[in-house]
Amino acid sequence: MPSNDPFDILARSIYRDTKELAVRYARVPGIHIMVVQDRCIGCGKCVREGFCRFGSISIVEKKAVVNARRCRGCMRCTHLCPKGAFIIELRPPQAVNDTLRAIDNQIDRRLRELDGKV
Repeated sequence: MPSNDPFDILARSIYRDTKELAVRYARVPGIHIMVVQDRCIGCGKCVREGFCRFGSISIVEKKAVVNARRCRGCMRCTHLCPKGAFIIELRPPQAVNDTLRAIDNQIDRRLRELDGKV
């Protein structure tokens, strides 16, 4: 049974909204994830633990590789890799800023809705 604890409600909402945002913003424009080959030790943790929810990471010749066509630019891998092998490249910055602003507005709207429910 779901808890009525405000933090649990927020966590469930953020999880649901994150999935909604991923569908709405099918690809974050301007964000390209790259692998720093010197940092990647080929441990495969990124694939085994599902860092990428879109299946864009694979291991080729004992190194992580990002499939740019599948990558949505969510940046999840950049936070989860223990060696910091995934980095963000922004091209062009204005497109990224516009998209991040739109995502922030959606999150703010949802948090305001939750404030009325909690």
